[in-house]
Amino acid sequence: MPFLLAARPMSTEPGRGLIRAVGFRGLVLMCINAVIGAGVFLLPRKSYDLLGPFSLWAPLLFAIPVFILVLCFAEAGSHFDEPGGAYVYARAAFGSFVGFETGWMNWLARVTSLASLTNAFVISLGDFSHTLTVGLPRICIIIAMILILTGIHLTGIRYGAASIYVLTIGKVLPLLGFIVVSIAFWKSNPIPHSLTLPGAGTNWGDAALFMLFAYAGFENLGVPAGEFKNPRRDLPFALLLGTLAIAVIYSLVQLGAMSALSDLSKAERPIASAATVLIGPIGGLIVTIGALVSMAGTNSGTVLEGSRMLYAISQERRLAPLSYIHPRFHTPTLAILVHSGFALAVAIGGSFEQLALLSAVARLATYLVTCLALPRLRKLNEGFRTPGLILPILGTLVSLMFVFSLDHWKLIAGAIALAVGAGVYAVSSKGTSAT
Repeated sequence: MPFLLAARPMSTEPGRGLIRAVGFRGLVLMCINAVIGAGVFLLPRKSYDLLGPFSLWAPLLFAIPVFILVLCFAEAGSHFDEPGGAYVYARAAFGSFVGFETGWMNWLARVTSLASLTNAFVISLGDFSHTLTVGLPRICIIIAMILILTGIHLTGIRYGAASIYVLTIGKVLPLLGFIVVSIAFWKSNPIPHSLTLPGAGTNWGDAALFMLFAYAGFENLGVPAGEFKNPRRDLPFALLLGTLAIAVIYSLVQLGAMSALSDLSKAERPIASAATVLIGPIGGLIVTIGALVSMAGTNSGTVLEGSRMLYAISQERRLAPLSYIHPRFHTPTLAILVHSGFALAVAIGGSFEQLALLSAVARLATYLVTCLALPRLRKLNEGFRTPGLILPILGTLVSLMFVFSLDHWKLIAGAIALAVGAGVYAVSSKGTSAT
């Protein structure tokens, strides 16, 4: 069948010079790092604004549709050992054009994510000095962060992965410390008030969309698969274990914040405020530093994922320079530089809110296409399996629900991004059909 001819899922070639250096434990840390970013430090307040006291259960309730999507990605990833993630899933199932558009949207999401979180990092530094957030100091901080991470990832996957591991531990430890302290002090019990459903007028759609993006990022774990030791075996279980750990952390953080603060709606930085209430200013400082480390860790992962997506989609197009692998460091040097260069330009010129919005719109295409691809991918080889067609159908419905919840401006932005991608596809065509 034509769509199967486009796939190269079982290639044993080591990623054309890429080194397989990341094992199962590293994948779990990468999954946690990809999802837990700056948002977790604002999660309790935003979910409380949407759902009131019932928000205590939001991380667990909305983990269910997220887990459906995670299972779909786990199954899709079990068929491939090459880089590209959703790009190779879509290419194998639907052909070169759909694959390219999926990869293009995913890459746009990585570029805008790196740019938006870098801006968020600068905004957070305003807690120490407002002068850092404007003018030349802001630009210098943006440049420094992206250049440092780019330099680390240029020198090899072992160094790039190590930076992710260290920063992931650095972001998780303050959260775990906050959870332990908040439960130990247990200033109030929010559970009884949380057992009543929100009243009429509650916007469940906004709550669901917000929580989906609180869990977003797992879809990128398969993108650097060419540098995983055994991606077909390890990737599915790393996704499942990592997502479960994230759901537990989110739930306990929400519980801790609601226990420490009587009214979350008044706390702009809920975890920092709660930590300050519990142990004084040092608590708030530790949490603020943890948030900065969290953003740096997510950005390091985004440099890895975005550059590997750019590398993957370039291989079958007239974009051959982006497929160049450094003979010593075994990294896609030009893809890393181009990815970081675009993100740097966008970060300097854009705002956090605008960039985060575009990243969210681009990400939904990845969910939808991967879920739709699963029935066809099952024809490729044996891999991790979910029973029947239940999960692909549910995953598709979940994805469509979120797509339909977007307002018309977001849909227009997505359509423009797809149109630009189609133009890049046409210009970069080698003149032969991949399907």
